[in-house]
Amino acid sequence: MKFQLFIAVCYLMSQNLSAQNNQPTANFPFNIDLLKPDSTTVNTHHLLKKDKPTVLAFWLTTCVPCHAELASYAQHFADWQKEADFRLLAISIDFPERFQQVKKMAREKKWPFPVYWDNTRAFKAVLPGGLNGLPQVFLFDKNGTLVWQHKKYASGDEAELFAKIKALK
Repeated sequence: MKFQLFIAVCYLMSQNLSAQNNQPTANFPFNIDLLKPDSTTVNTHHLLKKDKPTVLAFWLTTCVPCHAELASYAQHFADWQKEADFRLLAISIDFPERFQQVKKMAREKKWPFPVYWDNTRAFKAVLPGGLNGLPQVFLFDKNGTLVWQHKKYASGDEAELFAKIKALK
């Protein structure tokens, strides 16, 4: 019984520590080179500005929940943009041999938001949790502070994300 209590206390303490340290290890807008589907490079300093909320949605070409999440964002994106001024970037962390699939999906899906590839997987070292488990979404306020993050996807999660975005006005 004492051992179970000890384990429970250790777990709660670790949760509190992770909650306190849930900010990225580098300052927004980071300094990460990403590839566009046309194979040109752009740095996050040029993409990410401290002027409006920013959503970073991480995905893989082989991840079915990632596809569902991005499809739901695409379905609502035009209406969301009418209600809130924010940016959304879909960032693949696929391995190099999958980059052709990233390009193909970006072309075929015609998502209304920009698609990039983190070819060095640099965001894994910067964002809390190391992008363990996809899809993952990170919401930054207009000052570049991480205010919300979410792992996995279930129908309806997009409404929670948009509610968080609207609350940042």
